[in-house]
Amino acid sequence: MNRSKKLMAAGVLTLGLGAGAVISTPQVMKASSNVVLASVDWVTSQLNPMKTKISELESKISSQQQEINNLKAQISQPGTTPPPVTPPVTGELPSAVYAKGTVNIHSGATKDYKVVATRASGSSLKVIDSHKSATGLWYRVELSSTLKGWVFSGDVSVEKPANAEKTVVTFGDVNLRKGATTSYASLQVIPKGTTLKYISSFTNAAGEVWHNVQTAGGIKGWVIGNLSEVK
Repeated sequence: MNRSKKLMAAGVLTLGLGAGAVISTPQVMKASSNVVLASVDWVTSQLNPMKTKISELESKISSQQQEINNLKAQISQPGTTPPPVTPPVTGELPSAVYAKGTVNIHSGATKDYKVVATRASGSSLKVIDSHKSATGLWYRVELSSTLKGWVFSGDVSVEKPANAEKTVVTFGDVNLRKGATTSYASLQVIPKGTTLKYISSFTNAAGEVWHNVQTAGGIKGWVIGNLSEVK
């Protein structure tokens, strides 16, 4: 009899454990699913900003490539002069150089570049940079606030000439007139960046400053001071 009771108790206990296992299994599975979903959400939240940054980088690279292609197209066009690359300054620069004769100022540090201005003998040129090329040393000079160029060192001197004459440099297209007012007739138009021989200056009744000058061709006249500068 006691043995029968023990067997019955064991059976009930086994059924209870089995039922408990059956009941608790969905809860365990649900918890596991929640952990997996949370992990997926976290990974997604980390990937989305990375995708955005990658898209931004791809856009920038595409834009830069387009700029490079445009520059290549410009350089390949006939007659196109590539802009000069400003080299780093090495050593001590002179503050100014002086033209030994009539000199050409080029857009780059070789004589293959176009001439942007000319300067008469003895003209002072403000030095802002230098470059040593295969042809020798070149100085980058500032002709005005808006005009800069390169001059070959062999055409200038770092020593100021004892007999250096003053010059007038135009920083805009200016009329060379017969007198020191705009009412006088224009003899010719002097291009921007031209160097003229300086004779004298005069302030008219309107308060305008005019410079009496002479061109390289020997023509004398007057240019208004707000488009020219005495050097």
